[in-house]
Order: sequence, then C-alpha cells, then structure tokens
Amino acid sequence: GKVVPIFVSVDPARDSLKALREYAKDFHPKYIFLTGAPEQVQQMAKKYRVYVSKADETEDGDYLVDHSIVIYFHDDTGDLADCFTQSMRPSDV
Repeated sequence: GKVVPIFVSVDPARDSLKALREYAKDFHPKYIFLTGAPEQVQQMAKKYRVYVSKADETEDGDYLVDHSIVIYFHDDTGDLADCFTQSMRPSDV
C-alpha cells in the first residue's frame, strides 16, 4: 500500500507555514505538514481525541505544548484503520 505521512501541528500560533517548512527539513521529504486556524486545530484534536495543553508563557514569551503522540493509519477511503501510541512496544505493532 501507499503510505503518505502527514504531520499536523497542534500549535498554530507558533507553527506558521514558514516555521513548518523549516521544521520539515528534519523529516523525510514525503511528509506533508499541516496547520490551520486555532478553531480548525481544536476541532481536529477533538475528533482524533488528541490531548493538547499549552503551558504558561515564560517572561520572554516562550512556552511548551504538551500533547499526546499518536500515529494514525487511514485506509484508501480515508477511514481510520489503526493507530500507534507512544507507549506501544515493537511487539504491540
């Protein structure tokens, strides 16, 4: 089957298209990077049950975003086929 890796940012305030293009340099070139308006990202996170929590900003305006780490697999029709979480072991896959 054909695998298309898609990376979705959960921090649209910081992850502009320009920032994602720079970040993408560290990934395989077939990756597609997505972001959206805050409302769109919130809807996506809710639909996929992704935990997202922004920490308080530091004095210089920096902050961390805690989030679940999940790899979702969709079939050719777009339906969710499976998912892998960060806590899974190789034997679970």
